[in-house]
Amino acid sequence: MWALVVPATAQVYKWVDEKGTTHYGERPPQGGKAQEVEQHLANPGPVPGKAGQPSWKEKDLEFRSRRIEAEQATAKRKQQEDAQHQACNQARDQLGQMKLARRLYRLDDKGERVFQSDEERSASIARQEQLVSQRCP
Repeated sequence: MWALVVPATAQVYKWVDEKGTTHYGERPPQGGKAQEVEQHLANPGPVPGKAGQPSWKEKDLEFRSRRIEAEQATAKRKQQEDAQHQACNQARDQLGQMKLARRLYRLDDKGERVFQSDEERSASIARQEQLVSQRCP
């Protein structure tokens, strides 16, 4: 038990050499001038220059946050691509139906069919082809 107590009570000396470098040790230098340093047993304070560095927990939290944001961005991008693909398919299907139909019509206010002339049909098909070219890459 005394072996544990002795190192804890050992004296520490401080001295400056010829080059101006400060040294600490358990024994003073021979022929040198040294001062006894009072020991204080405590937890060391933060290392200078490292106070602003985040801990591993903060780094892990930041990493997880970035990963979640990336996953959300990827999911949003995929959802937009799927919506664009679906709009493209709908436009193509409607164009196909318009080209196959002999006569095109629209419903009026009373719910009755109003048939398009050949010129109106061609214009409708041209508008639909333009819509397909916009929605489909």
